[in-house]
Amino acid sequence: MVKVTLALYLVGGLPFLRSSIVFVAQILGGIAAAAVVSVLFPGPMAVATTLGGGASVVQGLFIEMFLTAELVFVIIMLAAEKHKSTFLAPLGIGISFLLAELVGMFSSFMRSLLFWGVLIFLQECTSLVAH
Repeated sequence: MVKVTLALYLVGGLPFLRSSIVFVAQILGGIAAAAVVSVLFPGPMAVATTLGGGASVVQGLFIEMFLTAELVFVIIMLAAEKHKSTFLAPLGIGISFLLAELVGMFSSFMRSLLFWGVLIFLQECTSLVAH
């Protein structure tokens, strides 16, 4: 996630050059994945990044902030801080990501940056604004 890459850069976990390369790779990976899905499933892709469950834009913003902060905190504490139990970091990060996705599934757009690739491929960048 681009947000995690930025956070790791800000705390010194990733150097600037590597952060920049990872950022570009994530955007290009989203575009490539959208192209593959478009080829595999014929017909128009009906995707959107919108708020659900009757959540307002302000509620979505705060839900997004809290879930992202939770995920970034877990990643920084488990992966960026070197410790003898760092090898267990993927398990903690995976559980944290799963919980954040489950909590935010119906009221937030936590993966909004991941949808950029799909929307760019579909040439519908105006859909990024929450309705």
